[in-house]
Amino acid sequence: MESLQLISNFGRNGELKLNHYPTHPSIANREKLELLESLMSQEKLADLLQTFAAWVANQLPVCRMAYHFMTRRVKLLDSLKRGHKQIFTLQDSQMQYLGQMDYELQENLDPQQQRKLQQLHQLLAQPLRLFLRMEQMDLQSRLDHLTGVGNRAFFDESLPRAIQQNQRNPDGLTLVLLDLDRFKQVNDTHGHPVGDKVLKEFADILTRSVRGTDLVFRLGGDEFALLLQPADEEAATRVEARINYHLRNNKELQPLAVGCSLGF
Repeated sequence: MESLQLISNFGRNGELKLNHYPTHPSIANREKLELLESLMSQEKLADLLQTFAAWVANQLPVCRMAYHFMTRRVKLLDSLKRGHKQIFTLQDSQMQYLGQMDYELQENLDPQQQRKLQQLHQLLAQPLRLFLRMEQMDLQSRLDHLTGVGNRAFFDESLPRAIQQNQRNPDGLTLVLLDLDRFKQVNDTHGHPVGDKVLKEFADILTRSVRGTDLVFRLGGDEFALLLQPADEEAATRVEARINYHLRNNKELQPLAVGCSLGF
């Protein structure tokens, strides 16, 4: 089997009809324990998937392999060869959906190889469920509970990282700081539930006004921040124009005469 390259971001679909090939033994208990210990010793989901992919490639004739979950697409193994396609849905013992494995195989798997791959998936399920849950909790800890954008802790973590990235690859970085105009009057006149709705609407406007590579944060109260990267000298000006356009045309905010001030 040719050498395989570990990579990221991949997705395929397909079907596979089985033919008969010489049989292969199932996974020994010692090997199962070794794989499970190796998977549980990883610190990140990406490391868990790469460890599993390397193990599968050592056991079966795989030339390409990818993991899908929700919007996540992670390419795990790749080679120049193309092969037969097969898809496996991953579930735990409670039938909870854990994602999908896509394969391209150098040759069709016989029933024994199919059972071996199924056993490998069963061994992956327990640590995979744990890592997905940990990742979800980590994500929730970085989000503002009201608006769903990044919180202050995530901003404090992201800004130094963005600066370091721009120092390594100077493609432009812009920090935008914003706050809402007349927000205190909204709270005083209409109450905090309306004020909360204003914050949610404004966070949505900010998210729609930037690209997928940019980051939106709520620093606290009615104060927000944007990290635009990559960014040219006119990036903040274009974003400001889009924000003002959405504010003028937002049916929820327009009657409240809410605006924003920003600096960058």
